[in-house]
Amino acid sequence: MAAEKEAVEKVKLTVLADDYAGYGSRLWAQHGVSYLIEVERKGGKETILFDTGTNADPILYNMKTLGINPSIIDLIVLSHNHYDHTGGLLKLLQAIGRGNIPIIAHPEIFKTSIILRPKLEVVGLKENTREEAEKLGGQWVLSREPVKLTEAVYTTGEIERSVDFEREAPLKVYTVENGQLKVDLFLDDLSLFICLKKGILVVSGCAHAGIINILKQSLRLSKASGIRAVIGGFHLVGASKKRIEKTVEAFRKLKVEEVYSGHCTGFQAEKIFAERLGERFHRLYCGLTLNFEG
Repeated sequence: MAAEKEAVEKVKLTVLADDYAGYGSRLWAQHGVSYLIEVERKGGKETILFDTGTNADPILYNMKTLGINPSIIDLIVLSHNHYDHTGGLLKLLQAIGRGNIPIIAHPEIFKTSIILRPKLEVVGLKENTREEAEKLGGQWVLSREPVKLTEAVYTTGEIERSVDFEREAPLKVYTVENGQLKVDLFLDDLSLFICLKKGILVVSGCAHAGIINILKQSLRLSKASGIRAVIGGFHLVGASKKRIEKTVEAFRKLKVEEVYSGHCTGFQAEKIFAERLGERFHRLYCGLTLNFEG
């Protein structure tokens, strides 16, 4: 898909929401993910909001504290339907304050998602979110296929599941099909990748599709020779130590230059990443700003 020579000039990613605020921070943490991605390319600049956390209020507070005006957001990408990635959508659209804001997501974003432990709870998008988002200026762009967001920036589309040790997700979620509860296969889980001259940046929400599956698909679509950095949650909370070790080893084999993880990655996984990757591993926190040159 992506041309081999296609590349942005600069990328600035700011963490607006994560489970950790950072030591001595003035910012607010929450259970959830939201990243502001500013992309500079020849002839223009785009600002992408990747996920909207559980609640917009901490995100808007953090944006104000960091001197970021929500009106700069050009489009929104939702990695999947869970509340900790979609809950702030409506209030953030309201804060952006204009119409024709593309919201890129998978067609199954509106499915019912349920957990059964410790009690039955609906964990997907709130009822009527689709219609309310449209009233606030959002325009849904729903695709199973990769979507080009701007020059050298793409969503992965629906992820191909090819890695054996990622076939079973650590988190058990159910959906409803034909009046029956079925195990949710997280087909709506997507990520995005950004092409640099030397490798790609890969940004994930929770990586329910499997972070190695996501990296392999991003490499295949981008035709890139390497991975400059991987940023996001890897949902290894609840995963076995064996799976975590296989995941970290796969990062090493793929020669990922830098890893930035948080949210649902989990303490045990982060510990092993830090031990095996050393200074190439970094912990995400609210307010962290990452800059990459094309």
